[in-house]
Amino acid sequence: MQSSNPKKQVTVIGAGISGLTTAVLLQDEYDVTIVSREFPGELKDGYASPWAGAHWRSSAELEDIRQQGFDRETFIHFWNFACTRPSETGVMIVDGFDYWDELPLGWNDPWFKDLCPEYRHLTKDELPANVEFGIKYKTVTFNPAKHLSYLLARFYALGGTTKKITLSHIQEAIFDNTDIVINCSGLGSRNLGGVQDQDVYPASGQTVLVQLPIGHVNWTFLRYVATSAIRSSEIFNYVIPRDNGEVILGGTYMNLISISSIVSHPSSTTPDAKIADRIIERCLSTRPDLLPEGETKLNIKRHGVGLRPVRKNGIRIEAEWILSEKTGKKILLCHNYGHGGYGWQSSYGASLHVIQTVKQTLREGHEQSSNIGVKL
Repeated sequence: MQSSNPKKQVTVIGAGISGLTTAVLLQDEYDVTIVSREFPGELKDGYASPWAGAHWRSSAELEDIRQQGFDRETFIHFWNFACTRPSETGVMIVDGFDYWDELPLGWNDPWFKDLCPEYRHLTKDELPANVEFGIKYKTVTFNPAKHLSYLLARFYALGGTTKKITLSHIQEAIFDNTDIVINCSGLGSRNLGGVQDQDVYPASGQTVLVQLPIGHVNWTFLRYVATSAIRSSEIFNYVIPRDNGEVILGGTYMNLISISSIVSHPSSTTPDAKIADRIIERCLSTRPDLLPEGETKLNIKRHGVGLRPVRKNGIRIEAEWILSEKTGKKILLCHNYGHGGYGWQSSYGASLHVIQTVKQTLREGHEQSSNIGVKL
């Protein structure tokens, strides 16, 4: 027998890959409103998701079971999209390559060796010049603009609503009928009143977007300089194709520990021409087949610098009770931010855990003190 209770009202803060994915999943059971400063179709500093490459390549360490779970569920979800509705969602299957200039010390195969089809080590004659070691596996890449628009359209089709506003405090996301707030504000969580998580900081990444014939690049690669662990290098390059022939070349990884450093050093979000030249040169030297036969240079569409929403202690998925300052009503607040440079590859799995956290907290009842939280 269907319950006569009205659906709970949910506000999701943020319209990036985390916010949109969470909102779509919630809309099946709740009435959801997304509030955000930016929405799909916009390309602005601080709106991280459209700047992404993007592809699935888990960076979870062997002992990080939680992150592996997020990434595994997301891979399966996007693999299904690539097999069933690629043109609609902008997800496609490609060959993934990881290259190391030197064999990493204490090398262990990544945890996803049994998840990604056709995982294997590369033979010596398959390695690019000056590369000592590499692996190959099947993975997926995303067209960020297309997939974000797909999610927003899906959300509207399910009956969701949106409000384009800039929040200064979490209380501004609580409307008269709000029961639940989901905070997917990314970098905004550092300065958002009521959250102000000082463990959140940006890590900039410079990229070059080029246009190539559709289907010319059906592979993606990451090239590392580090000799120890997969995640230890800040010097790396990558090529990530999209279904429309766009290809992202990267990259850099610069930690900007203080948001204020962006203001005092505006070059952090301004492309550097010399860095761009090095990115292009290293990508072409790694994979000369990036350049179509007969062409002498790449067709550059855009230079960009994106800001990854990093958090020192990793992703925060945590529920707490707060009081509405307007009505005194108890509001369930659940956080979902701090995804760094792996927001796309963990998006679906992390959003599923957000929903599990919300449901678990609601089941446990509202009689506990407002300080009680649930962590995963």
